[in-house]
Amino acid sequence: MESPSTSNRSVASDEDDDRFLVRSRVEVAFILKAVMQAGEIVTAYFNDGKDFAITALLAVDGNAGFVILDASKELAANKRLLGSDRISFVTSQDRVKIQFDVPSVTAIEFENRPALRVPLPLTLLKFQRREYYRVETPVAKPLKCLVPQPEAPTLTLTVVDISLGGVCVTGYPETVKLEPGTTLEQCRIDLPEVGLLTTTLQVRNTFEVPLRNGTVNRRAGCMFFKLPPASEAMIQRYIIRLERDRRAKLTDR
Repeated sequence: MESPSTSNRSVASDEDDDRFLVRSRVEVAFILKAVMQAGEIVTAYFNDGKDFAITALLAVDGNAGFVILDASKELAANKRLLGSDRISFVTSQDRVKIQFDVPSVTAIEFENRPALRVPLPLTLLKFQRREYYRVETPVAKPLKCLVPQPEAPTLTLTVVDISLGGVCVTGYPETVKLEPGTTLEQCRIDLPEVGLLTTTLQVRNTFEVPLRNGTVNRRAGCMFFKLPPASEAMIQRYIIRLERDRRAKLTDR
């Protein structure tokens, strides 16, 4: 399947994302029309984030309450998409990421071509420029980042949180100097149930977190460097899985 060229983010209804939430029906329609007029690529994520399809907006009707998108060129993807009960769409407007959910998709014909019809979303997320939704990784089963070192053993770091922008890592000894601007190549992060991510990280900042026992936890904020679309899709699938697990635990309480 074709790799998405827009960065997806997990839809979150948490208080942290309330400041990004657009609730006005008129504004939702206005934003989506701007996306359509700009010819932006739209990525549809479905099947709990395991599948995605590339599409584009063809029509937005705020009064009637529907949106029409181009059908995927892959028939199998279209079939799975139509059978999904929750779909997340990700696109951008003026380089600002846009995301919205719909409960279902209907196959139609639009201007003599296969198309998809979805309800106008009640809300959408319009994230601030250059911000990414971060998700904390499990404490019980820490996510590890293996960093090859010239003439030294591979460095094993613990990933504290992850986003499409990068990771926060910890667990490196005092003898290892991770200075801002340092580039770490061929880093490997095994994303459970998703796959092995091989990437280049660039250290953006370092800081120390004092612990109650008097020791200091050293952390480094790292940016993914030139992350390809296929790797973005892997990270997003992992983020969606973490969010599903977290919400399931909250529901069971």
